[in-house]
Formats: sequence, C-alpha cells, structure tokens
Amino acid sequence: MTGMLAVFIAIAVVFINSGISVAIVRSKDITEDDYSTAFYFNVVVGLFFYSLFFILSPLIADFFNEPILVPLTKLLSLVFVINSFGIIQNTILIKEINLKKQSICYLLGMLVSAIVSAIMAFNNYGVYSIVGQSISQALTTNILFWLTSKWKPSGRFKFNSFRKIWSFGSKVLATNLVSTFVDNIDNFLIGKIFYANQLGYYVRAKSSKIMPEQILTNTLQATIFPILSKVNDNDNLFLQYHLKFYNLAVYIFLPVVFGFIAVAKAFTIVLYTEKWLPSVPFLQIIILSSISIFLSAFFNQTIMAKGEGNLYMKLNTIKKLIGLFSIPFGVFWGLIPFLWAFVFISVVSLSIDYYFVSKLLKISMKYYFIKLFKPLVLSIAMFLCAYAILFLPIANYYVVFLTQIFTGVFVYIFLSSIFRIEEFLYLKEIVFGKSHHFF
Repeated sequence: MTGMLAVFIAIAVVFINSGISVAIVRSKDITEDDYSTAFYFNVVVGLFFYSLFFILSPLIADFFNEPILVPLTKLLSLVFVINSFGIIQNTILIKEINLKKQSICYLLGMLVSAIVSAIMAFNNYGVYSIVGQSISQALTTNILFWLTSKWKPSGRFKFNSFRKIWSFGSKVLATNLVSTFVDNIDNFLIGKIFYANQLGYYVRAKSSKIMPEQILTNTLQATIFPILSKVNDNDNLFLQYHLKFYNLAVYIFLPVVFGFIAVAKAFTIVLYTEKWLPSVPFLQIIILSSISIFLSAFFNQTIMAKGEGNLYMKLNTIKKLIGLFSIPFGVFWGLIPFLWAFVFISVVSLSIDYYFVSKLLKISMKYYFIKLFKPLVLSIAMFLCAYAILFLPIANYYVVFLTQIFTGVFVYIFLSSIFRIEEFLYLKEIVFGKSHHFF
C-alpha cells in the first residue's frame, strides 16, 4: 500500500528540499538572511504539499482502486511538514561536516521509529505501523536537529537571498525531479499492472537494497561535497581529493554489494521471516544497480562541488531518460526481465558519468577502471566464500547469517592484506590511530 504512494511522496520531498540546501553547502558567503529565507521557503512548500495531498488523496485511491490509500496519504503527508522544519539545521551540519551530530540524530530517529512501528504492529495496526514509523522517525530526527543545532531562524525572508541560492538550487531541483520520477515510476507501474503482493515483494527487495546504498551514499554526501566545495578553486587539490575519495568509495562499497547478494536469503529470513522469500531473487538482481547508483552519486557530488549546475542537470536528465527504456521489459515480460534491464541500463548510465567527469577533471577514464578492478575481484572472491556457507548443513538461519557475514569480512580483509591494497593499508592506519590526516 505504501509502495503505491512512493512516487508521489518522493516528488513532494524533492520540492520541499528544492535544491536550496545544496546551494547553501557549496556557497562560501551565506548570511543569516540566506538561512532564514531558505527555512521559511521550505516550510511554506511543505505546508503546500501537505494540503495538496490531503485534497488529492481520494483521486490517488481511485487510481489504484484501494480505498485505504485515502487515510494513508493524509497521514504520510504530515512527514512533508515535519521534515521542512529541520532541513536547514541538517544542511548546516553538512556544511560544517559535523558527522557526529548528524549520526546521533538519524540513529536515534531510526531507533524510536523501529520501536513505535513494532509496538503498533504487535497491536494489530497493520499497514498503519509503517505510517507510524515514518511519522515518528521524522518527528524524532527533526526535534533532535533543533535541540543539537545552534541555529534558529532569526532573519527575514529576502528576495535577494532567495535569488542568490535559487540560481544554483533550481538546477538541482529540476534534475532531482526528473531523477525521482524515474526512480519511483517502477512502483507506480507495478502497482497498477501487477497484483499488490507482487509490488509488496518488489518494494521489500528495493527497500532492502536501499539500506546499505542510502547509508553509504548519505555518508558520502555529508563528507565529500562540503570538503570538495572548500577546495573548488584549486584544481590540483580538488583532483587529488576526488581521486582519493573515489578509491576509498570503490574499495568500501563493492564488497558491501556482493556481500549483500550472498546473504540475501538469510538476511530476508532473519529480518522479515520466510513469507518474504519470494523477494530474494528480486533483491539479488536489483542490488547490482547499487554500484552504479552509488558511484553516480559520488560523481554528482564532484560536479556540484565544481559549480557545474548545467552539466549536472543535463547529465542526470539524459541518464534518467535512458533509464525509462527498462520499463517496457516489465510491462511485456515481467519483473525479472525488468530488473536485469534496469541493471544493464544503470551500467550504461555510469559509463556516461565516467566519460563526462573524466573530461571535466582532465583525467583518463582508464584510471577509474584500473582502480575498480582489484576491489571487484576481491569482492567476487568474498562473495563465493560467503555464499558457500548456504550449502553447509546449518538449520538455524541466524547462525547462517552471522557466519556468512564473518566469513565475508574475514576473506575481504585477508585478501586485502595479502595483496597489499593501498586503501586497506590507509584505513588500517586510521583504525590503529597511526594516521591523522586525509593525505
């Protein structure tokens, strides 16, 4: 049920954020009036979309022929208003690269929402448990943003401030609108064409693959963009930082994806029970696209930090329009062909990123692929070892899950050590406190 609303909710969230936070992070001359202007604008847009969805909820329910979507839409829309009050506080934390406060706010928000949704589920609230999770997470996270942030709106709304941040933010907004629509159109079509339970399995797989993807992508965005923005007027230093971040991103994310494919079955049984097993093949295929999505997010941070708003808009619009070619596979041949088509097109889109970013930074594409090769080989070797655990005579899937994780981590670290992988040695120095600098 909530999967059917995903495209509407995602588009509203893009409007509420409106790209202004990105403009604030990369700007070096933000004033109090700029912050306050962005804050008031976000709140007004949040209230507008809440009112809009409240009015349109009967039409959305009629489209999917699901009457329960009327109250669900009205309740979930409250998240728009709640989140609009904390966007600027979060943006300031990103600009200050304050990962500690951000992590505390998000983790406590997740913890409270998990408790709330579990209590509601055990008390037979059904799908409203998911609504309770979304609202409680938004409330907790944004209240914590206000409590931990020193900034409170004290300036006035000024059109000069709005024009300054909107000139760059509008390009981000336009791009994100296209991206969000394409990223969520699959839920919309699957919900309309197939049965609700098929959408449920697909959304379960999609939400599972988003877990590692979102955590690492959010960490990436919270660190790389503000750091690169600070050195965007020094080409040599900018390139040096970019390449260092790329090497680390590839080394860390590839084993996460291949490890997730290996543990997908045990992960699903442990977290969601065996009734969700039909979602496992969907998860094992679609998570391959996370590699392209993650690296594309990394390249987007580089492009935006450079201030290339037009390139960001054109590049992402082209990629998302290319992504629409996977939809006919789902309409005519089913979900599995759609997923494989989606993965293939995501690789094509990533190749476009490689090409344009290499031209922007005047670096050979060959360098990127060379740095991709070793982590990819190690990740596949780790996957084979972790996946082999499924063939052992272990009946308890909790034990299987933990054994697979331990095996995967051990194999990846062992191989990294044997082959003296540069990123492994660098992270090892950080862990043992022997390195205190980025370079």
